[in-house]
Amino acid sequence: MDRRRFFIGVGTGVAVGSAGCLGGEPDRPFPDADWRDEDGLDVATLSERHVEALVDAGGITLFSTAETTHDGDTEPSPWLPSQEYESAYDLENGRQYVRQELTETEETDVSELYVADGEALVRQRIGDETQYGRQSVDRSADDLESAMRSEVVTGIRVEGQTAGGETEYEGLNLWNPTSDGEGEVRGEPTAKFTADAFEGDRNIPETVETASATVHVYEFGVVPRLKQSWAGEHEGQEATVDVDIDYRDPGVTVAEPDWAEEAREETSA
Repeated sequence: MDRRRFFIGVGTGVAVGSAGCLGGEPDRPFPDADWRDEDGLDVATLSERHVEALVDAGGITLFSTAETTHDGDTEPSPWLPSQEYESAYDLENGRQYVRQELTETEETDVSELYVADGEALVRQRIGDETQYGRQSVDRSADDLESAMRSEVVTGIRVEGQTAGGETEYEGLNLWNPTSDGEGEVRGEPTAKFTADAFEGDRNIPETVETASATVHVYEFGVVPRLKQSWAGEHEGQEATVDVDIDYRDPGVTVAEPDWAEEAREETSA
């Protein structure tokens, strides 16, 4: 399994469908926000506001879950196992922490990465076995910020290229975003958008028969929560993929994990 497929592929695409109404008019929280496009979203502007706000905050934690099902006895291939993914960026201290855990396995399957001070430490736990890794990294503050900028648009506006070399985007533009009134995430009011149609191509499931999504947006343009679901035929089976993405803890301080020193001892020459 490509252990980053979830964040790069399946995590791209989110958001929004039926308009809420008040007195016959659409309910549009933050009507003057520049990331709005009447009842929809200006995805380019929204992604810019989202990224710049998180960079200005000095860091963020991206927390994602994927819940997947298939109706056959044999797991189709390719497949995305149910999992959790967490990635925290601390720009002030130059640190990053990443954790990926498969959640529907018979034994523990967790991979972790901690990067700081020119060093990358890895811990992998599968069942009762634990393995460590360590290597030096040459990553500047600008490199860390660039990596964060790329990851925090997961599900919003991910840039790619066509076979002809042209720039293309996958994200909210693949859905039909429509205002769905007010929402709330972690005690803060949001504008909520919902979607019931997905126009992109997917590898899991390879044929999308039904899809739905929700995106919340704070007034200043940060997207704190994305939810999306796809269902359809995949490798001869009916399959579902539900992906939730949270952007939380702005300005997070990444602490050294409690296993870091053991990793250094186990990997010392």
